[in-house]
Order: sequence, then C-alpha cells, then structure tokens
Amino acid sequence: MTEEQTQALAAGRPVDIVVRLTSDASAACGGSPVGTGAAAMEPSRDDGTSYDWQESVGEPSSMTGEPSGTAWRRAVVSLDSTLPEAETLFRSAIVSLDAIPGNQVEGISPLYHVSNFDGPDAMAAVVQLHTKLDARSLIGALGTIEEAHADQIDLDLVDMEGVSSNEPDCRVPWPSAAQTAQVLAPWFDMDPDARLGGDPVSFLLAMAPDAGRVGVLSDDWILGGER
Repeated sequence: MTEEQTQALAAGRPVDIVVRLTSDASAACGGSPVGTGAAAMEPSRDDGTSYDWQESVGEPSSMTGEPSGTAWRRAVVSLDSTLPEAETLFRSAIVSLDAIPGNQVEGISPLYHVSNFDGPDAMAAVVQLHTKLDARSLIGALGTIEEAHADQIDLDLVDMEGVSSNEPDCRVPWPSAAQTAQVLAPWFDMDPDARLGGDPVSFLLAMAPDAGRVGVLSDDWILGGER
C-alpha cells in the first residue's frame, strides 16, 4: 500500500486494489450458502500491474437494486498488533478489507496504544463496514488478510448487525469484546452511539477492567506521515 493509496482511502476516493476470488463457496453461520465466498489478496508485479485482476474501491456504491437474496449488514472489525510497524500494517489491512467484493469500509477509529502488564504493548483500532458477506465468510476473509500480512496483526469480527452465533468457528458478537477496552475505546471514539449486545458501548467501556490501560495515539493516523 502506498501513501497515495492511504490518503485516497481516507478521503473517500477510489483506490486500485488487487484481489482474487476463491472458487469455494462458504456457508453462513446459520447454514445458508453464499455464492461468492471469501476474497483472497493477490500481490502485484513490481511494475504495478496485477497478476490477476483489479477492482476500483473506496467510492461507496448504491445499496439499492441489488440482486434478490443479498443484504447489506453493518459489521465492526478490530485490529491489534504488538509490532512497532502496526500503524502501517493496519493501513494495509484496511485497504485489503475494503477491496473484498461486497465490503465497504465506512468508518475508521483513532489509533490507540495499549499497555500490557504480561507482554509487549500493542496498538489497536476499529473499523466499521457494510458487507454482503455472511459472518463466517467475513471471518474467513479476515484470516486471509492476517495470513497475507504474515500473521503480524490480529483481526476479529466484533459484531455484525442482526447476527448472533456461538459456533466454534463463528462467534458473533466476539465473546470478550464487551470487557475489552482496546476494542471498546476506539469503537466509542468512532461511534459514540454504538451498542453491543443491547448495551451502550460507552457503558461497557466505563466498566471494562482494562480501561485505564488504553489511550489515544493519533486521530489522523490513517493519513500516514509523522504524528
């Protein structure tokens, strides 16, 4: 991801991202099949041309007139990493997430620092998107993005509108999110009216046992450059 791509994404302008659709169909948490499956990221050649194909993303399309059986849902995804270059990794992962057909990133939280007593400190952020993927397909896509970044970041589906599942490979909402300030704090900053499991995120954040260990690093980190 280049600095120009990051700035374009933050400004809502189209960004050329290379993606490759897998041929396997994925099942929804409730057992309903989906036609497209998850999207895997495909690298570009050094000259900037793709090995496969490119799709222009970043400009939200209409949510009306979609084929029967498809529905847009709001989803919230958390990002965290203990690496010093977490900020750059997050920007790249967000571009990859927005590039998946059926996804539109619509909100990006401030960047947070997380102080850990039992390990290295971390950075964390949250993004909100509208998606046509079912929960299991989106979770699979997040895993693909993690692998594309050598598992140097952790992406979790925190919540998906209208979805509740406790299956081993598809837990929505994310079970520990309601007690995790590194998820709740950036989410509240991004959306003060957000709710999780019927409770205001603001209330859950006030009750989170680790609330004192998180703090804002940057409001405009998505633009890159020096803070």
